[in-house]
Amino acid sequence: MASANMTPSLSVPTDNIYKFACLFGLALIVVSIVSFVSIYTSSLDRKIRYAEIVIRVEAQPQRSKADDDLLALNKTLLGVTKENERLASSVIGAALCIGILLSAFGAHRWHHTVQQRDDKLALLQVEKLEAEIAKLKQETAAAHLPTATQNTPMSA
Repeated sequence: MASANMTPSLSVPTDNIYKFACLFGLALIVVSIVSFVSIYTSSLDRKIRYAEIVIRVEAQPQRSKADDDLLALNKTLLGVTKENERLASSVIGAALCIGILLSAFGAHRWHHTVQQRDDKLALLQVEKLEAEIAKLKQETAAAHLPTATQNTPMSA
């Protein structure tokens, strides 16, 4: 049973829509590549299996009705597999393009809209802290300087 106060191990960047778009686009790219490899591998495996049956049955000098039906079925399955692979590749290609565009858009907008502002804010904070440190050093040095009356020699 899951605990009600479980914290996720992977936090989703919801602080900025552009960062989210960029990372979602990257996720689409990765899923598209993994899907393409998976579809290609399984489709190739099926095409080889159907082609082997077609070649074996066509090589027989005399075929029965069952052999002709098996040949027709495997040729149909081979065609369907090729068509499914084409359709899956098109869908995966579209998802990959969307992922690339979304990631590029998110990264570009994130950099120009948010990151430059945050960098400027950080620079201003550093400058402010440096100015405060310089002022404190100046005040500390002034407090430790002996006054002019203390430095004059005493007359006898």
